[in-house]
Amino acid sequence: MPPKRKAPLAAADANALAPPPAAKKTMTGKKMAQAGASAPAAAPKKYKYSDPSSLPNRDPVEIGFIMWEPREEDDEDDTDEGEEEEEVISGSLQDILDGLENERTKASNEALNPPHEVAQGARLLSSGEIRSRVDEASAPYREKMDEARQKFVTAGTMTAEEAKLIVGYNDEMKKERRKAKKDLQNGLNGVQKEKNKAIHLALDHDAADTLTVEEEQRRITEASKPFEEKMDKIRGVFEQHRRLTAAETKAIVPNIGDDAGDDGKNGDGKTDKDAEKEAFVPPRVATDKGFPITKAGIERFYEINEEVNKRDPDMHNMYIYNDFSGYGVIEVLENMLAEFNKLIFKKDVSPFKKWALVEGLATYLGMCDHMTLMMNENSEGMHEIFDMMGVIFITALEMLHESALIGSTSPLPDNVGVMTLFFLDFMMNTAADLDIEWVHEIVRSADMYCVVLDPLLERIEDVDQDALDDLRERCEEKRGRGFAWKTEYPKFKREHPGGDQYDITKIPKMQKARHTFGTKENDALMRRIMGEDSGEDEDSDEMGEWEDMEDSDQD
Repeated sequence: MPPKRKAPLAAADANALAPPPAAKKTMTGKKMAQAGASAPAAAPKKYKYSDPSSLPNRDPVEIGFIMWEPREEDDEDDTDEGEEEEEVISGSLQDILDGLENERTKASNEALNPPHEVAQGARLLSSGEIRSRVDEASAPYREKMDEARQKFVTAGTMTAEEAKLIVGYNDEMKKERRKAKKDLQNGLNGVQKEKNKAIHLALDHDAADTLTVEEEQRRITEASKPFEEKMDKIRGVFEQHRRLTAAETKAIVPNIGDDAGDDGKNGDGKTDKDAEKEAFVPPRVATDKGFPITKAGIERFYEINEEVNKRDPDMHNMYIYNDFSGYGVIEVLENMLAEFNKLIFKKDVSPFKKWALVEGLATYLGMCDHMTLMMNENSEGMHEIFDMMGVIFITALEMLHESALIGSTSPLPDNVGVMTLFFLDFMMNTAADLDIEWVHEIVRSADMYCVVLDPLLERIEDVDQDALDDLRERCEEKRGRGFAWKTEYPKFKREHPGGDQYDITKIPKMQKARHTFGTKENDALMRRIMGEDSGEDEDSDEMGEWEDMEDSDQD
């Protein structure tokens, strides 16, 4: 039977890393008399992964909280105060462009999925055919959009530059933008809280009775700088990846007050409900709203997304070849595995730091879109990477168990269970076409180390009780070889070294220009490609050209 959930113990709330107590052996009679005062001390426990006695610090782990992805049935009720409908004036240019964008999206979808083709079943469209159909379907609507902009310019209500900056959003885009604004607001508020604390520490750290105005301002400025930079970085991420413009992200500023004030009020007219939200303390167990994760794990999650986006041509207004972004994701995963290899056996590295990498990886697998990865033609390479990710997860569970960080003795009792289910969901469903044979080994390790899974199934919809039971039945067979990190990773690394070959931010300027839309270099490249035979060879020619240019740049 799977382990039952236990309420967190008071000892767990200490939230500190400490070695598990050594088991005591009871002695009686003659053995006790022989032991006496001269009995040798028990040998200290040898740790395979992290030795608590050698850790530089044992500060409490910082906890964050991630909201569950909204389910379809929740969409109707998801009308939070911070997710208000965008006000668009009827008859305005924005209103007209939004309507045209809805029509353009519908026409493009119909062009890609004509009824007679859908009726025939599975189809395979080349990238050239997809672009051609979308461009053809979109052309009349783009013309209407340009005409609408010109009317407003001619009427003198705005300049050509202002009109060009206004783009249409379909209904789905609007929904994404509302959520993005809400998420950005929450993110900035979180940083503002950290900033407020840092300012108070800077002003009070030397217990000075009085400070000059100049000194006080200097301390505030110095303490604020890293947090202002962090806010700018967050805004940049939302500009790049969440359909918000630079003007929109700059207009969103922290809207929480300094809760350290004497009057106990925020000073910005916020309601008691708002104040309660801002005083939110992340729970250490999963709730209907979300799940706990270490702040280091959140940082890893953001880092993975940032690295993936560095390798996505769409994010850089580029086209290189079809599978480029898929290969880029593979490279990011290889780099994460390589970093885990550097950390896992270092005794003086906290298990929380090691687990944070796995948290970030599992959260990425469980909550992000993986279309470009799964459409990659290198199925053999992906299979090898997923196999190695199975080893990383099994190793991580063993590492946590060694330090008594699973279950009621963990600072986050449900965290490991949620991450395990995210991992299972990806391997069983997203990667189902690869027929991965070892998924039950994850459940074997989870049950072996008393990771609670069953009560959390409600929120991970695609992993149900029947699926878990089936996996547990397979665990009746003895575990085979191939799950030891020390033996498996060196073999894996030979063909999967990672690196930055697909990092677009590091490619030479000239090479980048050839693949960036709107540049003269790209126009020349497109004319040459369009003059050649289109079809299956198009991407392979571009891939070969890309690799040839890389080789010449390195020379």
